[in-house]
Amino acid sequence: MLNQEARTRIYEDESVGGGNAWQKALELSPHPDKTCLLADRPVINCDGILQSEFNLRQLDELAESWASFYWDRGVRHRDRVAVWIDDSFDDQLQLAALARLGAIPLLINGRMLPEPALSLMARTNPVGLYTDAAHLALLEGRHEKLPELRWTITPEDGLGLGRRMLAERARHRHSDDDPVFLCHSSGTTGTPKPVIWAHKQSLAGPGWRLSVPEDPAILMSAAPQSHSSAIAYTFYSLLCGLPLIAFSDQSGPGVARGVREHRPTRILAFNQTYSELAAMELDPDDFTSVREWQNTGDSAHDAHIRKLIRHGHHLADGERLPGSVFSDGLGSSELGWATLRRYIDRDTPPRPRFMGNPVPAGEVAVLRQDGSRAADGEVGMFGLRSRSVVPGYWNDADTYYRSRLVGYWLSGDLAYHEGDDFFLVDRAADAIHSPDGPGYSVLMEEILLMHLPEVADCAVAAGHRGDTARPVAVVRTTEDADPADLLRRANSALRDAGQPALALLEVAASPADIPTGPTGKVLKRALREKYADLDTYLATATGRFATDGEAAPLR
Repeated sequence: MLNQEARTRIYEDESVGGGNAWQKALELSPHPDKTCLLADRPVINCDGILQSEFNLRQLDELAESWASFYWDRGVRHRDRVAVWIDDSFDDQLQLAALARLGAIPLLINGRMLPEPALSLMARTNPVGLYTDAAHLALLEGRHEKLPELRWTITPEDGLGLGRRMLAERARHRHSDDDPVFLCHSSGTTGTPKPVIWAHKQSLAGPGWRLSVPEDPAILMSAAPQSHSSAIAYTFYSLLCGLPLIAFSDQSGPGVARGVREHRPTRILAFNQTYSELAAMELDPDDFTSVREWQNTGDSAHDAHIRKLIRHGHHLADGERLPGSVFSDGLGSSELGWATLRRYIDRDTPPRPRFMGNPVPAGEVAVLRQDGSRAADGEVGMFGLRSRSVVPGYWNDADTYYRSRLVGYWLSGDLAYHEGDDFFLVDRAADAIHSPDGPGYSVLMEEILLMHLPEVADCAVAAGHRGDTARPVAVVRTTEDADPADLLRRANSALRDAGQPALALLEVAASPADIPTGPTGKVLKRALREKYADLDTYLATATGRFATDGEAAPLR
């Protein structure tokens, strides 16, 4: 790992950005032949052999060869190329190769359904598609109707890649605002949107992190490798010499296996991974290496965090002590980097939906509809000003400008603050406007998890009786539980917290009862559709549930 002086030099180097991060890492590294990356799903190297461990020189060589391959295919500056494969480090390899041409990869999560994947392609007009056999079969030839698409290739085309240097006439030199890649929003509130990441903007967050002193670590990145958060941390890791494990299985059991096999000191993952880990009986011996759990995107629930930090260790004045630390951050594809950060250890008191304090990389605010600042304790729209905020959505200026207010990017979250302490209560689209006052589904979920120890996971959404919205919860339990008892205790805790009572509580019969999108976020819109007519649902449902304090019969 580079010393702080070297890290600061990279941070202050105005030429470094997302378009050349791999090349700059090689240029600045004192150890370019030392292994820096382990990919749990191997990628095909220049010799046509599957390879898992890479040094910077090998990564650069492979990206150069793929860039030459694409140049020969006619890919040029500003062309888009869609990448839709099983999640792996290959996503980021294709990004690095296409960026050398000034082309713009569209990275699509491998778990996405074919319809929204095709929608993203249609909105970005790619000239080519890089996909694998499984995803190609899902498309059923529909991609061939895309107007600009000229070719489709698979990873096996890399078997004859060879070693090649990109011709100088083909090499692109990015300006600060040049787009480098397109990722996409999660789609939890609607159709996934193609998000632009630009050369300088894409390194604003990782660059700031380079300026902060850090202890040596081994990072296991278990966020989707096509996601902007994984890409940003790869930029950071390669530039500063932090050993990186690019891990593709984001499930709780998969990450537990990865920790046991690779012994990382830090884990990067999303909330859904942590909720699955928290519901498992983990072997403490498997997690002795872990010092820090790092979360971004949706904030993690306190009840899950407490179970995880029992494991691992932390360092205090050089002494190794039991119990790890959880680093929770609020971020999104559009924000570019976590904007709020909090650290939780065994001694940290619980504070429902406390998201932490602003990081120095940006300025945050809670805003009213007219753009004025909300007072302490007043719920409003969360906004951010930062160099890390993306420049917009591809071919969607309307959505971009509707997401801005008085110079702030609106994340779509509802929040309040007490001084510099910020609390996130819900997504604006998920708030429940009940007769008993506003219900904030994320805050309500936090309360349920804190007060119902047998509940491993839950989701709260709006149900309807006629035109009246009422909160509904679906819960996953660690043991057999009486829905009526759960509902009674849940509503008591919700009332004490000033939240409206649940009209219905249902015990999940299968994982599908808490539906999630490709990045693991709960699809509240799917739950709203399910519970759109509560009276009809209660008359036809076959699960275990309780409503208005009375248990419904088991059918």
